[in-house]
Amino acid sequence: MAFPREMRLRVPLREERFAYAVYDALVVDVELQPERVQRTLAVERSTLVVTFAAADWRMLRVAAVSFIEYLGVAVRCVNALPPPADSPADGAGPMNPGRPSEQYVAAR
Repeated sequence: MAFPREMRLRVPLREERFAYAVYDALVVDVELQPERVQRTLAVERSTLVVTFAAADWRMLRVAAVSFIEYLGVAVRCVNALPPPADSPADGAGPMNPGRPSEQYVAAR
């Protein structure tokens, strides 16, 4: 079903691995009302891209505000943690091999 209302957020992060870490943390949550709201996440270099589509403006707003709260927590956590010992020397790529973002990397 195509929803008439759409919004896209582009969240720039310091490094690509931070974008993948935030992606991994947030991609597992599903929308509570998928018949009224759809959300897709993607990583483009060091930017997390989130697209919402909804049946009406209210549902679009509710979904976006709720997601932004979780996004803030995820970004603060990623920025507070040191890089993992097994991260690539150049800082590129996902922080957690084998996580959902690995599927995205393989598809690129």
